[in-house]
Amino acid sequence: MIIYFYLQILQNIWDYFRFYQNYIEAILAIIIAIITSRQLTKIIRRRLHEKAPIHVIRNISKLVNYIIILIGMAIAIRQLEIPGVQFTELLIAGGFIGIVIGLAAQQTLSNFFSGILLIIERPFKIGDFINYNNNVGMVTDIGLLSTKVQSFEGFFIRIPNNELFNSPVINYSSSIARLVRVQFTVPFEIDIKKVIEILLNKFNQQWYILIDPPPVVFPVQFLENGIQMEARAWTAGKTWFQLYSSIASLIEETLKELGVPYSYPKRIISELK
Repeated sequence: MIIYFYLQILQNIWDYFRFYQNYIEAILAIIIAIITSRQLTKIIRRRLHEKAPIHVIRNISKLVNYIIILIGMAIAIRQLEIPGVQFTELLIAGGFIGIVIGLAAQQTLSNFFSGILLIIERPFKIGDFINYNNNVGMVTDIGLLSTKVQSFEGFFIRIPNNELFNSPVINYSSSIARLVRVQFTVPFEIDIKKVIEILLNKFNQQWYILIDPPPVVFPVQFLENGIQMEARAWTAGKTWFQLYSSIASLIEETLKELGVPYSYPKRIISELK
């Protein structure tokens, strides 16, 4: 009698399970997809920890997570087997819905695929200084939809990946060496050969100025108030800003040491009789 009672309970449980089997399998499919996505993202982060930049690892993990979750949801919908609705019909309906969503979110999808291409091509990385549409700053984040740049003034610029991928971008940090040039004017009465000699010596004393290619100073043209000169010096990409911010001071110090006065525009006024 007791055995029959327990068998009856097991039978009721089995019937209950059979009645809700599709719903339970759908829920299990989603749960398994969530657990699998978390485990795979952990494995990806561990395996790529020292082989790829952190933003690449983060974006790959997000992409894998989305794909697995979508697969789990597709399996769950398949297991539900809604009466009167075939799976092929769901696929067709999903296709039409996907087209509508794709047209509505065309810009978003464009940014998404451009973000993937930026990650693959890697025209710049986090920490690089870039110039996009006269917006100069350091790259702080490369996401799947947009890239964030911190300008020299300290504010953040969010740039859609589609615009970055399809527009010219100057990467200052990828250059091994960079040139800085400054023009200045020397009065006619000053010996420009002496100015060139002393200024080159001043440049060669600076540790951040390269000797190969060497710095050069040369006359450019004659002006009303003197001779226009141009100084050019090369430096490593990491010390470019140091040279850019100091080269004018180096020229001014040299001119003061030589006693060269400032060249002011001269005008000759004659009295008409």
